Amino acid sequence: MFASLQWQDWLGFAGACLMLLALFLHSFAPRAGAGRWRAVLGLLGAAMLVPSAWLAFRAPLFFLLVSWILVCGYRFVHSPSRDDGVG
Repeated sequence: MFASLQWQDWLGFAGACLMLLALFLHSFAPRAGAGRWRAVLGLLGAAMLVPSAWLAFRAPLFFLLVSWILVCGYRFVHSPSRDDGVG
């Protein structure tokens, strides 16, 4: 099974792991670090999944990932000055 995977599949797996890590930190460790780190993990994870979605022509997934990148980018740029546990 693993021998037939291409580079975009491996990149997608790594991106999915980063997105899940960001979601885990957001859900279970809201005060562990600033929201910027979670935004960076989510942004990088989604960006790593984009080639797999593009090459497989999964339009809904591609739209979701681009939206996720935009939201994480906004969160990174407009991070609250203090981490009060919100978001």
